[in-house]
Amino acid sequence: MHLARHATILFSLVLPVLTLLSAAQTSSSPLVYPQARRSDQVDDYHGTKVADPYRWLEDTDSAETHAWVEAENKLTFGYL
Repeated sequence: MHLARHATILFSLVLPVLTLLSAAQTSSSPLVYPQARRSDQVDDYHGTKVADPYRWLEDTDSAETHAWVEAENKLTFGYL
């Protein structure tokens, strides 16, 4: 009998939390990712042309890369 009472109390505490989590998941809007600029960068490897439109992201010191990473982090941490 004692165990049943604890289970009832626990369930009454957990149920509202589960309800809130379920409502939050169904009412959240889809994730909107930050746009990443695409450049016209093309590399030529012995006659084979390979597009590299996101080469600019390799410059980790640029203000543009920092801004894009900050936007990605804001989205990620907001989701988590």
